[in-house]
Amino acid sequence: MLTGIIGKSIVRRRRRKLLSLVAVALGITVTTAVGTIALDVGDKVSRELRSVGANIRVTPAADSLPVVIGGVDYRPAGAGAFLSEADLVNLKRIFWRNNIAAFAPLLDVPVRLETRSAAVPTVAVGSWFDHRLEVTKTETFETGLKKLHPAWRVEGEWPSDDDPAACLVGRQLAKRLGVEPGKTLVIRSPSSSGGGDVALPFPAARAGLRLGSPRCATLTVSGTLESGGPEDDQIFVPLETAQKMSGLEGKVRRIEVSAVTKPEDAFARSDPSQMTPEQLERWSCSPYARSIAYQIQQAIPGAEARPVFQVAESEGRILGRVALLMWILVAAGLVTAALAVASMMLATVLERRTEIGLFKSLGATDARVAAVFLLEACVLAALGGVVGYFAGNWLAGRLALSVFGVSSSRHWVLFPAVVSLAVTVALLGSALPLARALKISPAVALRE
Repeated sequence: MLTGIIGKSIVRRRRRKLLSLVAVALGITVTTAVGTIALDVGDKVSRELRSVGANIRVTPAADSLPVVIGGVDYRPAGAGAFLSEADLVNLKRIFWRNNIAAFAPLLDVPVRLETRSAAVPTVAVGSWFDHRLEVTKTETFETGLKKLHPAWRVEGEWPSDDDPAACLVGRQLAKRLGVEPGKTLVIRSPSSSGGGDVALPFPAARAGLRLGSPRCATLTVSGTLESGGPEDDQIFVPLETAQKMSGLEGKVRRIEVSAVTKPEDAFARSDPSQMTPEQLERWSCSPYARSIAYQIQQAIPGAEARPVFQVAESEGRILGRVALLMWILVAAGLVTAALAVASMMLATVLERRTEIGLFKSLGATDARVAAVFLLEACVLAALGGVVGYFAGNWLAGRLALSVFGVSSSRHWVLFPAVVSLAVTVALLGSALPLARALKISPAVALRE
């Protein structure tokens, strides 16, 4: 009997019920879209922010007196401690290895850059450009400056790591020297004096690279770099070339790491040495910049890893504001749906006052009267939740495709959650109108 009453009520008032269903569906559409983006492409927001470069810097722990100006290490190449290039693979073996988006080792070599018209002192930075790192026998990881700094503007081509005679020259330095892609230049150690050239004991000899006595090299400019930073006055060469120039084979000066992290809170800034084992486990299992740096420091012998706080804090503020905006949209959608349901339910109650009075005069309790309207609202809300779920998945896919260039996946785990949320919204929206309906006197309603 109850099923028949609810079915006839929905059929008789199709337009009003359709409006209620659409209101709930719109609210659930927004909720599903936000939930899908949070589950599927939330990390892509962080990865998009990674275009600003590294947010973790790894240096030798024994390097206690750095001389860094404008991000450039001006100490002699042989000074201080160094990290082993062979240990870099450990970055992809830590617990948060999947959060390591890119990294690049760096080795600074003070040189004098010579052309036919000028000689300028500068820093040759050895690094990986587009390096394929073998993590295991079945897994490789592509990394280097090209992945670490996608926002860098390169005119020409990125050098190849397999060509030790190729280089990338900063835009300002190239302008002062009058060089462009395809030109040849010579870099020489400041201590170089006299002596004939000898062939390098590695494949650079086939590429025309010669090491003088003590050290010099002839390079070909592959491209010019514009970053808006100190890199515009530097020259970048393959890591192996810089190591040979400085006599530091297998060594690097520092490592810049780009990791996908979550915004820091008060717990993230806690000192791990003062934590209980339970707190340390919880802290280590959260992708904070500090916790990832802590694991990196443990994985690389003799290393000290620290977040670049200016970058990490900027990302945290942006991600926090994006998350706040998304949840405001969800709240606005759900509140609008609840108000729409309340409006429709109030109109229904006023229209069916006689029917309510008849129910109560025949002995129906308040609970039975409320059950009729609540079940009707639940049926409509469940249908609206189903429609909203599929519409929200479609909307999330379109947004992900337009913003990130990839589509999102359908997460069925959200289906029962959003349908339950739709029913809850409908029940909350129906509460006030039903409270008014239960106060209707049967005698007054029937007399009218």
